[in-house]
Amino acid sequence: MRGFTIMVDRLFAQAVRYNRPASMLMIDSDNLKTVNDEYGHEAGNRLLKLVAKCIAAELRHTDVLARYGGDEFVVLLPETAADRAIEVAQRIRQAISTTTLDFEGRHIETSVSIGLACYPEDGRSIDAIQARADRAMYQAKKQGRNRVIRFTV
Repeated sequence: MRGFTIMVDRLFAQAVRYNRPASMLMIDSDNLKTVNDEYGHEAGNRLLKLVAKCIAAELRHTDVLARYGGDEFVVLLPETAADRAIEVAQRIRQAISTTTLDFEGRHIETSVSIGLACYPEDGRSIDAIQARADRAMYQAKKQGRNRVIRFTV
């Protein structure tokens, strides 16, 4: 996370300085705990790698991806306004929901819940943007999972 923080701070400072948009996605694997419980931690580890690979495949070289916690990922999309960030998030969600993990002869399906917030309309600091993207992600989980929710006041 340290490298992510350094890169994000630099990119976000540029967005503020030049008044350019930036968006953040908070992504949570919807069923990692269930996979760990039913198939074991090796299956859970493989699922996390699959999710990370699907996310990375939908990002540009200039976007920044990091694992945020146990089953969460965070993405900074520099130079990306809300409408474009929603498109990216939907592509990520779709890619993951249509990709299965093959593990010991079983096909394990998964999905993600994604929250997003954007600079400058959702906050003026990286901490505010991240907190609001996180809040939107929890809304996506509450509303049934496997969806993208943009932060709203």
